[in-house]
Amino acid sequence: MRTTLDCIVCFMRQARSTGLLTTEDPLLQRQLLDGAGRYMEQVDTELSPPENATGLYALFAEILGEDDPFARVKQEGNAFALAILDEVEQRILAAEDPLRAAVRVAIGGNIIDYGALHSFDAARTIQECFDREFVWDDYPTFVEALQGRPKVLYLCDNCGEIVFDSLLIKQLNRSGCQVTAAVRDQPVINDATLADAQACGLDDICTVISNGTRCPGTPLDACSEDFREHFQAADLIISKGMGNFETLSEVSAPIFFLFTVKCSQVALHLTERQGFGPGFLKGDGGEMVLLRQKEKA
Repeated sequence: MRTTLDCIVCFMRQARSTGLLTTEDPLLQRQLLDGAGRYMEQVDTELSPPENATGLYALFAEILGEDDPFARVKQEGNAFALAILDEVEQRILAAEDPLRAAVRVAIGGNIIDYGALHSFDAARTIQECFDREFVWDDYPTFVEALQGRPKVLYLCDNCGEIVFDSLLIKQLNRSGCQVTAAVRDQPVINDATLADAQACGLDDICTVISNGTRCPGTPLDACSEDFREHFQAADLIISKGMGNFETLSEVSAPIFFLFTVKCSQVALHLTERQGFGPGFLKGDGGEMVLLRQKEKA
């Protein structure tokens, strides 16, 4: 997926929301906006939005003088999810199809995103996701792909969300899959790093590796050689979140995309890609997707 002019407008909104989330100093908030305005001149519309966002958020960190400006909201996200983890897990285990319920929860957890959304109700979303239908549902194909106990590479996205991912990974473990989870190499927005994964115990459930990049997505050319080897060796790749979809939507690989649509441009890209009718997707943060990657002709 390429960066559009609407993405550039969104980058400016992200500068404002970053200021509101990370500092009370109006001078720093103004500097974030000024810096973002200058950065827009170098945005490459041939790249995906997450690739262009990499340098933008590095600039924000420099202006704020903090390597991880979103550390507080990341900790809050994990704490929120851990506080309700047992309750949510019991609902999954009591479901008629625990695997499908765990998929719903993992996708519902994708709402915890400070890049795409400036406000959200994660608690309500997690409660409602058990009954919400998917706007695209490749679950039968997903179940079929798990039958051979494949080697799974699970591409993580945000803090808080990774706690709910752990419930799906537990289901995959029970089915005999060999799961490796991948997180970002360095802090960017509220995306999970190795330290964040360890803080919520994800490394107790499966092997966790870094993808070698600070991008809020998975641009393969920028990822580490070790990660690319895991990517090539995987029998099945579970890609969580919009950033991973935006960077991998044109990659030929055995990928299942699991995410909540929270952006009008992603909604448009998905609409065109899947042949939906105009206006089928709104991108309002409530549309759940389980999508198998298209095979190249």
